[in-house]
Amino acid sequence: MGYCFGGLLAYLSAARGLVNAAVPYYGGGIQNNLQEASALNVPVQFHYGALDAHITPDAVANVRAAVAGKRGTEVFVYDGADHGFNCWARASYHQHSAALAHGRALTFLAQTL
Repeated sequence: MGYCFGGLLAYLSAARGLVNAAVPYYGGGIQNNLQEASALNVPVQFHYGALDAHITPDAVANVRAAVAGKRGTEVFVYDGADHGFNCWARASYHQHSAALAHGRALTFLAQTL
C-alpha cells in the first residue's frame, strides 16, 4: 500500500513481482509507467480523487485502460476528492472518500492475501 510516490512504488512492485498484491492511492507517475502494466500478475486496487489536478481524469482513464482485463485489478475514482484525500493532516482530506477507500482496501487485502 502506498500513497502518492509510494503509490507508484506499490504499482511498480506489483508489476515486477515483488509483492502479492498492491493498493496505490493517488499514485503519482503511474500514468507515466504504463508499459509496466502488461507484467501485472497480482491483484492491484487503485484509488484516485476526481478533483486531483496532478493526476487528471485522462491519466486515470489511461491507467484504467492499461490494466483492463487484468485479474483482480480495480480502479476507483472518488467524486469530491482531491490529491491526498486520505491524509487527515491535509486540507484535501475528504472523510467520506477516505473511509470508503479504506474499507475497500481492507476488504481487497483480506480477500487477496
